[in-house]
Amino acid sequence: MKTGIDFYSESTTIRNTYKILPFQGLWSWLTGKDIPNRKSLWKSSSIEMICWSISWVVVGTLVIYFALNSELTLPVKIIIYLIGVLFSTSGARYIVATIIHQGVHGNLLSTQTRNKIICEILSTILITQSYSSYRQFHIYEHHGKDFSTIEDKDLAAIYKLGFTPGKSKKQLYLNLLLTLFSPYFHLSYLYGRIKSNLIGVPVYRFIMTITQFLFLGYLAWFIGIIPFVLFIIVPYVIVYQIASLLHLITEHVWLLRQKKETVRDSHINNSLGRFCGSPCPKSFALRYWLSWIIWAIKHLFYHLPVRMLVLQGSLICHDWHHRTSSIKEWYDYTVLREANAEKLAKEGKYDYIEFWGFHNCLNYVLTMISNAEPVEVSNLKYRLN
Repeated sequence: MKTGIDFYSESTTIRNTYKILPFQGLWSWLTGKDIPNRKSLWKSSSIEMICWSISWVVVGTLVIYFALNSELTLPVKIIIYLIGVLFSTSGARYIVATIIHQGVHGNLLSTQTRNKIICEILSTILITQSYSSYRQFHIYEHHGKDFSTIEDKDLAAIYKLGFTPGKSKKQLYLNLLLTLFSPYFHLSYLYGRIKSNLIGVPVYRFIMTITQFLFLGYLAWFIGIIPFVLFIIVPYVIVYQIASLLHLITEHVWLLRQKKETVRDSHINNSLGRFCGSPCPKSFALRYWLSWIIWAIKHLFYHLPVRMLVLQGSLICHDWHHRTSSIKEWYDYTVLREANAEKLAKEGKYDYIEFWGFHNCLNYVLTMISNAEPVEVSNLKYRLN
């Protein structure tokens, strides 16, 4: 297995092949890997990221509306609808897994009160975990001493869903496929989302949730059940939960912390960089045209959807986040991670573990789980968000 500087050298080599193309900022966003000392065209902010996430939802909704109400042929309408779902789900995941996530860390707005307000509003709309319970779990447990232990509710979720150490890799892949399309998984996940909005929440949050449910009920009555399923259930329940699981299972290695391993070492050893992309052809010469076509197809139909659905926002650099979770300029994640990576490489201390291509990261995680010693998984407390 590659370790240390080998990962950095390979990643840098792949990213450097993109220098043949214009718009390096775009490729830094898509891949998640930046170029050292690259000059950005403008200074980003948390507010900009909030606007981007919401705009994706708006764009997706408008595209879905167009697909369902246009006079185009059915195949064209299906393609347009799927594009709408891509943007709607991507926006929702962006809001939850990046915007609300940074909000509970206190990195989003200037005060904790403002962070709480926007997180409560957005999480109510999308029916995800409330601010207080998410903050308690995520900050004090997942980022604390419970990380990589049975008490870590994310790790518990992985094990309870059947991704347990000792199973063969074939069994784990089959379990993933069956889980992604399991009605039980989706219904239990949705039930958990609803329950987290009604049980153990402040009165104001309970009222907000009931108001949201009444609105959704009215919307279903007003537009009809089938349009409601296509507008709401497909992007914000089914595809959202598929993307959520794919992110969860690949963000960490999900092995129990060793007895002599410190909490910080565990965060470093079990957190993964997940870059989207593959090397560019060597030049634009005619003999490379077929290679460019294949490269473009991979990026358009695989790497880009993965980046938008599964690894949106700063999740693509989630390994860096587990080292520096209190950075207020988190929106510059590719720049800051690369600066840290370059520094560690020059010092000979490079210890990031990273992969190009989501499938390679997934294969690594399932291999590590398969090779680990079996674990007792009864009575685990877990959550999905």
